[in-house]
This record gives sequence, C-alpha cells and structure tokens, in this order.
Amino acid sequence: MKTRRLTNKILIKLINEEKARLNETLELGLKSPEEAAKRTKEIAANKYASTLEDCVNHYKLCKLKEAKLKRDLKKIQEAKRILKKKLLNNLD
Repeated sequence: MKTRRLTNKILIKLINEEKARLNETLELGLKSPEEAAKRTKEIAANKYASTLEDCVNHYKLCKLKEAKLKRDLKKIQEAKRILKKKLLNNLD
C-alpha cells in the first residue's frame, strides 16, 4: 500500500468529510454514522428519466440559440466596423 503525506489540504478535506457525516447523523437523529446508510431510501431511476431528457433537450436548444446569437453578433460587429470606417472617412 502506498503511503501518502498528510498535508493541510488533505487534513481539511478529511475533517470536512467527517463533519458532514456527523451532521447527517445528527439531522437524522441516529446514534452512529453507520446507521445513516440504513435509513436512506433508494429511488428508481425511471422516475428521473423524463427530467433528465428535458434537461438534455433544453441544453440542445440553448446551444442552437447561442449559435444563432453568435451569428447575429458577428453581423452587428461587421456593420459597426463598416459604419466606423465611413464616419472616419467623412471626417477627413
């Protein structure tokens, strides 16, 4: 087994994990953290399938909208560049 050096970062991570387990134990009103795993309920994944599908669809829609907005932005920037050039030419 490979040994690891305990750094402040690792110690803080371990302390925070233990703290979270103890807080969960206290919130559930249990005597030990091992009992928390017994009290948690498993939920079937099929209940979340539609939610996940909706999120994926919304993500795809956002990507399409982003691409359209980028195209529009390029057109606007090009128009600004041309107008700026015309203004500078008229000032001379």
